[in-house]
Amino acid sequence: MKIILRILALTVLYWPFLAFADLSENNLVPKEEMNFAKDYLGKLRNRDFDYVTGLMDPEIASDVSPEKLEHMLSFFPEGKLLSTELIGSRVHTINGVWTGNFTFEYQFKGGWALANAAMKRVDGKTTVIGLNVYRTPASQKELNRFSLSGKSTLHYLLLAMSIIVPVFILVTLVFCIKTPIQKRKWLWILFVLFGIGSISLNWTSGAYQIKILHLQLFGAGATYASEYSPLLLTVGIPLGAIIFWFKRRTLIAQSRAGDSDQQEAHPEPEERSV
Repeated sequence: MKIILRILALTVLYWPFLAFADLSENNLVPKEEMNFAKDYLGKLRNRDFDYVTGLMDPEIASDVSPEKLEHMLSFFPEGKLLSTELIGSRVHTINGVWTGNFTFEYQFKGGWALANAAMKRVDGKTTVIGLNVYRTPASQKELNRFSLSGKSTLHYLLLAMSIIVPVFILVTLVFCIKTPIQKRKWLWILFVLFGIGSISLNWTSGAYQIKILHLQLFGAGATYASEYSPLLLTVGIPLGAIIFWFKRRTLIAQSRAGDSDQQEAHPEPEERSV
């Protein structure tokens, strides 16, 4: 039991530092579609506008002009292209329609840029339904690097709570397991394990979201989509653990009273001497 609890604690506490690098090598990323998006964006950079517009879906093709494409190209920095990395991939299929969105980070001699292509495939035909280019001041690795400097009070508060809450729940879980509870002990264990509600924080941007109807295992979580993505902290209220400590004496007393009643209802037979 102690070993399991230690593993759970280490998983909760060190998960924020586990990132998934080199997304293009991930088996979940469809290679053919990824290469299609990469080649398509390469055609845009090379000003092959006929190719670019020829593969656009009719829904957006009429709104795209050579002037708009030239303006989009202005967001690519000048100089030699040094590297191209896949940093985002989202794909799904609904009612037989496949859609995908691939984001690449470009390093030029003159700076950094992000570009993404959104596509859909119907009856084997792939068309582009979205195209964007953004200039960035640095690599996403650097921009989203975990750092404590220059953060708000909310950052520090949630970071502390993301450590304190899981530890509090794990300690409470041990006491809950060891505490004699007369009825439905497993319900108490489940109640203690989860945090109620949540507040999620984007560590890079500081944007946060509050959810009332949310269950968070161990009361807190921290995730990286990849090393290019921001850390997302999520912390809930350990309501079950808090209530357990208020009710613990009562639960113990109820258990002892139940044991006493059973002994009175089934007294031990008296010994008789012959």
